[in-house]
Amino acid sequence: KLLITTYPMITLDKKRSKAGEELINQIKKRQWGIIVLDEVHLSFADKFWQVFNVCRAHCKLGLTATLVREDDKIKELKNLIGPKLYEADWQDLANQGYLARVQCVEVWCPMTPMFMKCYLETSPRQRKDLWIMNPNKLAAVEFLVQFWEDEGHKIIVFSDDLRPVVAYSHRMGRKCMTGDDDAATREEVLTKFRQADSDVKTLFMSSVGDAAIDLPDASVIIQISSNFGSRQKEAQRLGRILRPKPGSNARFNAHFYTLVSQDTQEMYYSTKRQRYLVDQGYAFKVVKQLEDANGNDIFTLNKGAGKYGGTELEKDLLQMAMEDRQEAKERAQRSQTALAIATAAVSRGSVRRGTGNIAGLSGGKELVYGEYERVPVSHKPGPRHKAFEKFYKKK
Repeated sequence: KLLITTYPMITLDKKRSKAGEELINQIKKRQWGIIVLDEVHLSFADKFWQVFNVCRAHCKLGLTATLVREDDKIKELKNLIGPKLYEADWQDLANQGYLARVQCVEVWCPMTPMFMKCYLETSPRQRKDLWIMNPNKLAAVEFLVQFWEDEGHKIIVFSDDLRPVVAYSHRMGRKCMTGDDDAATREEVLTKFRQADSDVKTLFMSSVGDAAIDLPDASVIIQISSNFGSRQKEAQRLGRILRPKPGSNARFNAHFYTLVSQDTQEMYYSTKRQRYLVDQGYAFKVVKQLEDANGNDIFTLNKGAGKYGGTELEKDLLQMAMEDRQEAKERAQRSQTALAIATAAVSRGSVRRGTGNIAGLSGGKELVYGEYERVPVSHKPGPRHKAFEKFYKKK
């Protein structure tokens, strides 16, 4: 018999349905001949390794394209699964046509003077927010997206941080996909992106797109930010464009761009992330200039401040970088809720213009102000002390 399932379905610790419970009991009772584990580098997670307690097999076979982890538990793979039997060279597969020929480019984006000043004065915790929201990264994303869309390529823009994904996609009028989207919304966006004649040529994605998403037509990746020095994440994102691209005889038929804020700690993390890909034979080309149609470097416009240096947009990006992440998430959720309510109201035709007043704007619409005259209460005075007789008026 053949069983195809997922890690979460096997390791689920919640109450199952009656049919599901019966199936799990049958799996536990059977002695399987072989168990094949895809993405075997995930088997060391807290729950995934429990698969071996449920499925008992004579032989274990692990498959993965990124045999790397940041916690060094990959060394335990020999005890958990067995020794490594075979490893294919990525460059050999690309030369034979099984993988795309990828050009890796590291774009150095200088910090604007305002952002660099804040970077030097702020705490180490907030420095990451500043190198992520660097305005020159936005300028680079706009430049690269426009260039490759004109060439007819499909583009994925990655960022671990949600703020640039939402802000950049909204500004550029492109689709975005995050963990807050439901399954139906994600599938709708991905379907449009896969269609060759669709107007969706660029898709902004958070870390939800790192794995388990099939986008064979994507040929360009732009990485705004990543998870510090994670080599595994860098390799997984490159894998989104490794599908072979038929009909192209160019030296490179896929392109991987990673944007790095110059003279910041991000440069150290970027070098660390690239180690695994360098071991696979890839070389990163460093680009320090991006010239527009007039031959001007977008990083040196406005007297060296960059395309958006000294603009209101730079101030907005700085505010997004400095504000608390939880507050930013709550504010974004409130904005989405208000937009959904307004959209629903318009669709129902229930929006109408009416007169208002200052009390309504100030929150005092339901309050009533009144004045009352105090009426003295007549009562018979009580006994008085003799020491205070001179203060009493004699009637």
